[in-house]
Amino acid sequence: MSGLGDAQLYFEVRSFQAREAVALQTADYDTWLAMMMPDVTYRVPVVSVGEDVAASESGTRELAHYDDTLETLRIRVARMRSRMAWTEIPPSRVRYFVDPIMIRAEGEDVFVTSNFTVYQARLQREENWYVGRRDDRLRRIGSQLLLAERVAVIDRAVLPGKNLTVFI
Repeated sequence: MSGLGDAQLYFEVRSFQAREAVALQTADYDTWLAMMMPDVTYRVPVVSVGEDVAASESGTRELAHYDDTLETLRIRVARMRSRMAWTEIPPSRVRYFVDPIMIRAEGEDVFVTSNFTVYQARLQREENWYVGRRDDRLRRIGSQLLLAERVAVIDRAVLPGKNLTVFI
C-alpha cells in the first residue's frame, strides 16, 4: 500500500497520532512512553543550509538535537517532571498538528511520512514554532501500533527558541 489509499490503515495511523498529540499536550508522558517499542529510536537531526535539501540533513552518526532510545527518553521525561527542568517552570503550553502524507505497510511495520507543526507558548511572551517532516516506523503488536523509529526533521538550521524542550 502506498499513498493514503487504505482507509482503515489511515484511520489507525491518524488515531495513533491523535493519541500521541493528546498525551504530549497534557504532559501524560507515561501514556506517551507506553506507545513505543522497547527498542525505539527517536532522532531529531540538526539541519544545515545547503544547496541540496537531502544533503542538509545530518546522518545517523552526526549531530542531533535528540538521538534517543526508550531509556534516554525516560530520563528526559524524569527530568521534565523534576524541578531541574527550570526552563519548563511554569510548563509551556504546547499544541501538535500532524498530517500524514504517505503511509506504506510492509508486514507488521507501517511507514508514515508526516508534516508537523508544533507550537510552544512559554511564559507570557515567548512563542516558538517548529515545522518539518516526520518519518515514523510503526510496528503492529496485536491490535495496536507502537512507535519503533522516528526521525523528525525541523525545517530550520537555527531553532527559534533558547532550547528545545518539546518532543517532536
